[in-house]
Amino acid sequence: MNKQIIITALLALVAMAGQGQEIKRVTTKPENFMEHMNMYGYKVFTYDISSLRDVASGFTIVIREFNQHGMIDEKKLEGFRTRTMISDFDEEDQRIIYAKKNGDDMERGIYRLSKTLSIGFSPVQSDSIELVTLRSDRHDGSPYSLTLKPIPGAPQMVYRYEKIPYQATAFELNTFIPLVLYGSFWWDRKTQTRRFCGEMELTEEKARNNNCFKNSPHYYIIGAIFHK
Repeated sequence: MNKQIIITALLALVAMAGQGQEIKRVTTKPENFMEHMNMYGYKVFTYDISSLRDVASGFTIVIREFNQHGMIDEKKLEGFRTRTMISDFDEEDQRIIYAKKNGDDMERGIYRLSKTLSIGFSPVQSDSIELVTLRSDRHDGSPYSLTLKPIPGAPQMVYRYEKIPYQATAFELNTFIPLVLYGSFWWDRKTQTRRFCGEMELTEEKARNNNCFKNSPHYYIIGAIFHK
């Protein structure tokens, strides 16, 4: 075997060894995107409401504001529909829908069905404002601004809130169903630190004994009332 053949063989081996050792840009996955968003205070909680298609035709988003003395305000954002029936259209449009079979649930006569309800939080430039966006998969998002309050007793003016979802709860028409707690930290004089401790997922039972409700000086509970 001559020297040229040996050199060629060695170069081939080097090339083979280098295969796979490269950095390639790949498509960013949704979980990568969400990791970055979470780092900067963005958060989305999504709830499956598809099972309500036969019992509820719409819902009202309710935002209740509290301090340590109780509820101080309540806002109701109406106009959310869980379903649009084919029978809501005139006869000609109904004929076209049935011909094209483009309803979300043709067997039940449902043209458009909202299967999810999402509550998203977005920090804005002001420290004292948090933007919450409420939307379903069949409804454009409705933004609402939450006014925040500085932590009382802290040595510096600072705003710090935590978001805690509620676990699934028994459904009942025309009844307020809590979905997310958005609560302020409090100042612990003993440790000289900001604190927010308690369950990281709530139920109605846990909420009654949760430190968040006992100690948080200001918080919101965002929920929904479903109606026929």
